[in-house]
Parts: sequence; C-alpha cells; structure tokens
Amino acid sequence: MKKTLIALAVLGTCAGAAYAQTNVTIYGTVDTGLIKETGSDVRMGSNEDSRIGFKGTEELGSGMKATFQLERRFSLNNGTKFSGNNALDILQGADPDGEDGVEWQGAANVGLQGDVWGAVRLGRVNSILIENFGDLDPFAYYGVGSAMGGYNILYSEELANTIRYDSPSWAGFGFNLSYTLGQDTHHGNGSDIFGGKGYDDYGNDGFGIGLKYDNGPLMLTANYDRLADSDKSWLWNAGGAYTYQGFKVSVGYQSTKVKSAAMNVLSGGDINADVDQKDWLVGLQYNTGPHTVKFSYNRGEVESHTEYDGKANKYSLGYTYDMSKRTSLYAMVAYTDSDNDSVGEIYNSNDVADDSVTGVQIGMTHRF
Repeated sequence: MKKTLIALAVLGTCAGAAYAQTNVTIYGTVDTGLIKETGSDVRMGSNEDSRIGFKGTEELGSGMKATFQLERRFSLNNGTKFSGNNALDILQGADPDGEDGVEWQGAANVGLQGDVWGAVRLGRVNSILIENFGDLDPFAYYGVGSAMGGYNILYSEELANTIRYDSPSWAGFGFNLSYTLGQDTHHGNGSDIFGGKGYDDYGNDGFGIGLKYDNGPLMLTANYDRLADSDKSWLWNAGGAYTYQGFKVSVGYQSTKVKSAAMNVLSGGDINADVDQKDWLVGLQYNTGPHTVKFSYNRGEVESHTEYDGKANKYSLGYTYDMSKRTSLYAMVAYTDSDNDSVGEIYNSNDVADDSVTGVQIGMTHRF
C-alpha cells in the first residue's frame, strides 16, 4: 500500500513538472543547389540559409510568456558552419571564416511576451531594418537574384548584444525598437578591432527603430539603424508594397553612411575613407497556385572618392514551384552591370571584381 501511494505521489509530481515545462518547437530549413556565375566555377550553394533551430514558450499567467530561440546555420553541401556576411560581428572582432566565428549565426535570445504590451528579447536578435525592408525584395535577400540591399556594406541580419522590443499590432500598425551594446574597450581591449585605436576613438552603442503598417493589400515601412562599434555609421530605408489578385508590386530606397573607421575594418584595410551607399529597388511577383514568378530591378551607387566610386544596375528573374507546403524547387537568373570592377566587387554576389556578371542558380528547399 505504501509503495502504491509513493508511486502515485511520484507520478503526480512528474505530471506537474511536465505541465510547467516549456513548449519547445524544433524547426529548420535545408537548401542547396547549383550556382554558376561569371568569373567563378560551378559551385554548390544555397538560396535560403540552411539552419536548425529551437524555440519555445512557457505560460507564466496573466497573459505573459517566457520565450527563447536558438538557431544555428550551416552550409548543407559540405556540412560546415555558415560563415555569413555580418558587419557587426566583424566590427566586434569575429572572423566569419575562422575559428572565432559566431557559432549561433541565427537568433540566440531569451525574453518575455505579453498579450497587451508586446515582446522584449535579449541576446542575438533579427535586425529590425533588414527584417522589415527585406519583405520588399521578391528574392528576400537570398540567392543570385538578391536585391542590392543584401550587399550593403553595413549588412547585419542579426545583431549581437542587443535588447529588442516589438509592439503589438494596432489595425496593422506596429513599431520596433532595439539597443545594441558596443564592445567595452575603454582600457584598450579593442585596439585591434578599431584599426589600431580604442573605444574612445571609434566605439559606440547602437540603436534602431522600425515602423511598419501591414493591413490587407498595403504594406508600408520606414526604418533607421545606427550600427554599434562603427564610429556611429548609420543606414535608413523606406518603401512599400501592394498586393492585388496574385500580383505584388514593391518599391524601396536605402541610404547608408559608413565612417572611415568602420570601412577600414570591413574592407580589410583596402578603404580608409567615409563611404556613402544608396540602393533602389523595384520588385514584382505573381503567384498562382504552386507557381510564383519573380522579377526585380535594383540600382546601387557608391561614393567614396576612391576607385570604388560608381553605379551598378541589376536585373533578376526567378521562378519557384511549390511541390508541397514544405518543399519547393527554384530557378533564377540575374545580370549585374557596374561602372567598374571595384563597384562590381561590392555588388556582385560572388565578390568577383568584374564590371559585368551573369549568375544562374537552381535548387531545392525543404522546411521542417
């Protein structure tokens, strides 16, 4: 009898513990295919970044939840860690291709969420500016067809050491705020990061703000970000999209100011000057059943008073066939025409210094 009572007590305790456990979801994307671009051999690569992630919530009562997310990205074709192209990581001392590269390239954060007041996350979070503006690109900043915003000098899809707030949506309108802590290098610990000088010369915290209206067929957004540890470099963008009977038309503009200290680090010492970068986007999509056709025109302009000055135009055409809700096939072709090889090196998706590059990509994506 005593053993039975003890067993029931243990089962009751376990049931209570199970009820209080976090609701965890495992998710991911696996994507790879073939890419051929002018100036480089055929290679295997992805359209979307392959990733595996874990996210979860725990009900705390009174409409409040605890949240977390961990996401690791990788190259599916060879199994290696995804190197990425994240300006903030580089400015804060990470080597994307080295042993000290970021292990959790995607999100890595914990936070609280309320039904009434919104959500707060701390850790490594999505950039507000890229998240909102990326919705305007038919290619979502992926593959050879990516908008030129994907090659922005300050491109940082994820922001480390950041606090982010997301408001609730009021009839389609919402706003986002973020604050990023810079490296604590007041005592010279960051001398190698800032091109031989320390925090007092170039270090700074960063912050961002995003406004978005997304209700029915119309979406509008405007965003600003001052990147941490960049000598107060900044970028802002604005744009909108309209959807009608399967068609989606989008337009956007982005302006960037990269200070010389940040430019020196991000270019590996090749450019030690202030750089202005401007990008324009016009996108068109048509979806019918499992078929989606995409087109975009992009124009980029770089002004640095060096050999990297000039303009570039890009034309992208793509097609996606959804075999199911989770599996799709894709094909795309893009042509980039730049004023000179140096500008091409910035805007070509294979980083080749060429004033004219054509890229073709085919592949398969599966989400789970």
